Amino acid sequence: MLSYVYHFLHALTFSIVVETCIVLLLCSLFKKDKRIALLAGLGTMFTIPYVWFVFPTIFWYSSTLGISLAEGFAFLFEVAIYKVFGKISWRYAFLFSLVANAGSYFLGKW
Repeated sequence: MLSYVYHFLHALTFSIVVETCIVLLLCSLFKKDKRIALLAGLGTMFTIPYVWFVFPTIFWYSSTLGISLAEGFAFLFEVAIYKVFGKISWRYAFLFSLVANAGSYFLGKW
């Protein structure tokens, strides 16, 4: 169990760094307030415990379904965070969340 927690903390740190950097880059590219990048770290801190601890216990019988729903949950929750607290359009909120989550997911797999 301790190694699972260690892997979780590593994934949390990795995801916060990667997603914050990606959103910071997107903020520069689209000329948005760079403080929105802080929301990436906040969103990750709120969602990754569910992705690692809740969804696997609910969908223990299908890891593919569990991962798909967990990533979908993280994506939509972070869209809401960007929209509400970042005060950006839905379009940018979806784009930022999609690119940040895809980046941390695929870089983490790599």
